[in-house]
Amino acid sequence: MSSAEPPVGGNRIGADPADVYREFRHPILVLGASTVVAGTLDAFAFLRYGAFVGNQSSNVLFLGVGPAGGHPAWPTAAASMVAFVVGTGLTTRLRAVQSRWTPVSRGLALAVATVALWGALNVVFEYGRDNPRLRALLAAVGGFAMGALATLFVRTAGIATTITYQSGTVAKTGERIVGWLLGPPQGRGRARKGFLLGLLTLAGYACGGGIGTLAQQRPLWVPAWATLALLAVAPLIRHRG
Repeated sequence: MSSAEPPVGGNRIGADPADVYREFRHPILVLGASTVVAGTLDAFAFLRYGAFVGNQSSNVLFLGVGPAGGHPAWPTAAASMVAFVVGTGLTTRLRAVQSRWTPVSRGLALAVATVALWGALNVVFEYGRDNPRLRALLAAVGGFAMGALATLFVRTAGIATTITYQSGTVAKTGERIVGWLLGPPQGRGRARKGFLLGLLTLAGYACGGGIGTLAQQRPLWVPAWATLALLAVAPLIRHRG
């Protein structure tokens, strides 16, 4: 770890403009909250549409399983995946545009607006019910929102972190715990930090999955609650001159 990287829970701001330590106050809280939101919305979407809005690894698998006869909702998964790609690309471009607003403010605003739109459409269309075309539309809007959100939290204290999919987190967490316990002494501090961040995101995503499952009793309002949760993150943005 370079000397410019802050310790977990510290106050120093790293040099990397994409690091949440540079973009947010209380970045560990932001990372945990946003990961819970992502897990909640993924569970909600899968149980209602048959496709994920954040976990695109599974959606890619559905593109093979579905045509082979194992997952009829594969067109919905395809719609979510394409929209996720577009959301990621457009938000990344939006963050790069010169503006008086910080990059993270612009990206978060787009994510919040899209999640709010998704919530409204779920109410209007009653989460697609028995209409596969509407479910594909709703999954696409949700996928776009999660693509936007995925660009906001990519690195914490110099450690790569993700909130919308966790396959890489699982692999990296395994690497880091071995590095912490058995690696060279000079690298153990960074490995321990990465391991703890991995546990945080995995726990947050799993807790969100549980919340999204329990919330199926009132499914129409799940994206609305997620919108409020993301809005609560906004006051924690660092506004740099």
